[in-house]
Amino acid sequence: MARARPCRARAHARYNRCVPAPRIAFLILAHQDAPLLERLCRRLGHHAVFVHVDAAAADFPVKSIAALPQVELVSPRHRVHWGDFSMIEATLTLMRTAHNRGPFDRFVLLSGACYPVKPLAELEAAFAREPDREWMAVTPISPHSRLRPLIGRRWRMAPLTRPRAVDVKVRALWNRASKWIGRDLEREIGMTPHFGSQWWGLSRACVAKILSFVDANPAFARSYRTVYAPDEHFFQTIVANSEFGAAALRVEDRGDATNQLAPLHLIAPAADRYFRSSESDFALAASTPRFFIRKVSTVRSAGLLDRIDVELLQASHANRSDGTAAEPRHDPSALSR
Repeated sequence: MARARPCRARAHARYNRCVPAPRIAFLILAHQDAPLLERLCRRLGHHAVFVHVDAAAADFPVKSIAALPQVELVSPRHRVHWGDFSMIEATLTLMRTAHNRGPFDRFVLLSGACYPVKPLAELEAAFAREPDREWMAVTPISPHSRLRPLIGRRWRMAPLTRPRAVDVKVRALWNRASKWIGRDLEREIGMTPHFGSQWWGLSRACVAKILSFVDANPAFARSYRTVYAPDEHFFQTIVANSEFGAAALRVEDRGDATNQLAPLHLIAPAADRYFRSSESDFALAASTPRFFIRKVSTVRSAGLLDRIDVELLQASHANRSDGTAAEPRHDPSALSR
């Protein structure tokens, strides 16, 4: 009788048993830069990738993206407006599609302007090490928080009319009048509103909780249709007020800068939030404990992306061929320090 193949030992003594690599569903919101999206999808290895392409991106090469291995384009395609609830609709479509295709252990939300800076095995290891951790940053929006204006009126972010010059003026009047009227979102939804980075990595049970909550509470979604940038409130409020809230990453309220405290991402410090091909930006990408950087682009970041591929990803020996997760180097508690 052949002997069973022994499990490869971990390098660190604390981890004395093998942990199977988790099954990850990567959820990508895309609206431009198809070459970068294709490059990103190829970098996500053998894991399933679900892509929502903004319906406004009429010339996007969806067929070539759909032909990539492990990639599925989701439908319906939503026309996404910045700071609007349409971003939630697109994200929910990604979550529902992936949840139905599963089972997956983790659901990771990315944009088409994200890129990995750690071998995928390190992300797998971090998830395997803490299977109950919800990689979502949350902070309550207290009565005196600098985030309060985001929920203190009934914002209108999507276009109301045409032409654009007229629409901008109409929405500005709407939003000023709404500020004068005010609102109490906490009373509307019956729970404490929370805020955090749009980008997260959630467990299967947490995603199932979000989807069932949204289905059972249509009034909650109606309330969030008129907050500012609900992609940084909607899911965070559901998770923080649920049984999964204790496993989320509590962060400091830093006002507008709070959305830069992302558990899986390093956000570019530049004013336009893009990493470029400078030595200093590569140093940031190489030294961060995070797993992804954003934002990058084919034009602005070409040299940087090439260096990441060669020096941070392909050159690493951390990738495993036996299906087990490599030793993690990420400390999630560092996010709130």
